[in-house]
Amino acid sequence: MHSQVTVQKESITKMTQAAYILLNVQSGMLEKVQEGLNDIAEVTEVYAVYGIYDLIVKIEFDTMDELKNQVLNNNIIVEGVKNSMTMICVN
Repeated sequence: MHSQVTVQKESITKMTQAAYILLNVQSGMLEKVQEGLNDIAEVTEVYAVYGIYDLIVKIEFDTMDELKNQVLNNNIIVEGVKNSMTMICVN
């Protein structure tokens, strides 16, 4: 299966809300997807995991509009991602 790979970035202090995005990745594309996610400023953490999903991505944002723009405009869905589920943190 996948080996565990962790990529972390410093949090951007001005951002006040967070969401986790669960990603299914095409076979053989895990590293490429992680590299693509590293180029997105709002992405603060990326974890490779075992189970139904392949990656858990944490993003931070100021407003719901910013989150919608990132996810709906497919900025988070980089090449190699088959599908995703977004969970918005409430606390």
